[in-house]
Order: sequence, then structure tokens, then C-alpha cells
Amino acid sequence: MTTVGDMSVSSEVRTAWSDSPSLHSVWLATSESPEWIAARTDALLNALSHVFGVNSWQTYKGDSWEGSPETLADIVRRFIVRDRPTADDPDGEAIPESGYSFIISGVGQGIELDVRVSAGSKALGSRLPMHTLWIRLRDIAPALLATEMCDDLCAAVIRSWEPATAVFSDDPVRQLARRGNWKIGVGYRTWISAEVGTVTHLVDTLTATELAGGTLISAPDDWPATRVVEAVTATLRENGLDEVPH
Repeated sequence: MTTVGDMSVSSEVRTAWSDSPSLHSVWLATSESPEWIAARTDALLNALSHVFGVNSWQTYKGDSWEGSPETLADIVRRFIVRDRPTADDPDGEAIPESGYSFIISGVGQGIELDVRVSAGSKALGSRLPMHTLWIRLRDIAPALLATEMCDDLCAAVIRSWEPATAVFSDDPVRQLARRGNWKIGVGYRTWISAEVGTVTHLVDTLTATELAGGTLISAPDDWPATRVVEAVTATLRENGLDEVPH
């Protein structure tokens, strides 16, 4: 038995997640510098390395994520958003106002992780958030499919990145919930910063824990997708929460 915040959870719970769960987060900063992006990415990867036993991280272009803060910022600069390639410009013309976008991958003990960062845009995004973080977990050993893994992943993202919201979910939950764009997401874990809103009412047997200046709503990990979506959606509605203010 492990205690996380004020929740007691058991590693023996059989999770109902699909074999490729993911975490998605959104924040409200704009024009983030390469140094800002690199510092938060580095803090996150260090935390994930500790949780999942990842020894090294690489970008999809083969850059090793290591070195001084200046070196890491230079790696971020390599991934400036670009227009479509043309015959005259095979790499595509750089679009500085759109910021940076890159994927970093690592292999841990019985798990593979892909971390995608999109940041630095001058705009928040009208229809879709333009400042986001996605973490997809792949090839997970059955022994790792446990509540502790989910809670540790959420805490690593929230503490290092300080987002507006963060949601741990899987494809069945996302497909049922249909809450894209700026809607607050629904998942087995839904974290909402105090700036976005507060949670005072819970539906079904959901639990809520204070974490890093916000509230983490947790659904039992053995619930099917339908029950997760119904309970978390109803909880958001009861608390007057719908979209991330922007």
C-alpha cells in the first residue's frame, strides 16, 4: 500500500487503461524563450528519468539531451516551427512567431516514452492551444501498469512545467469524452490549477488531492472508460468548469 497525498492506493489494482496511455497538458505563457523551454524540459526529463529509469533522451533528429543550459537551449532552437518544404527550401521556411516543436524519446525499465513539446508561439491559439505538452507511454511492462506510475507521472509534469491543466488518459476515454480544443480534459487523472478553477464537489467515488497549487481529480484505475467520462464530466459541470480561460 502506498500513500499519495491524502489518497491511499494499492499497486495491486488492475488498471483498465489501454496499453498506450498518455498525458496532455496546456499552459498560458506566450513567446517562451528557448532557455525557458529548455529549463522546463530538462526538469521534466530529470524527473521522468528518476521515475522510469531512463538513462538517456534523444530528439527525433538524434540530438542527445545533455549538456549545459546553453547547449540545451541551442537544441530547442534547432526545432523552430517551419513551413512546408519546397524545392528551393527543402527544410521549409522558418516561422519564428510560431515558436518551437520537438519530440524527445527515452527507454526506461520496461517502458518507452515520447515527450512532445510545443512552445514559444507569440499567440495562445484561438481554436486550439498552441502551448502544449504530450507524453505518450509505449510498450509498458504489465508490472508498471499501476496507480503509482500514473501519480508519479502527473506529479513530474505538474511540478516541473506548472501548466494550467494536465490530463492522464487513454484513447477510449478521449474518444468518448470528445473534449478537445480549450475544453478541460477528462481522464483517470485531471489536474486543474487554482488559476483555472477550484473543485468543491465530486461525483461518484472520485477523489481530489491538492497538488502543486491546484487540484488533482482521480478516478479509480480499474474503472472502464464510460464510467470515467461520466463521473469526471459531471464533476467539471458541478464545479462550473468547462474551458481553460484564455
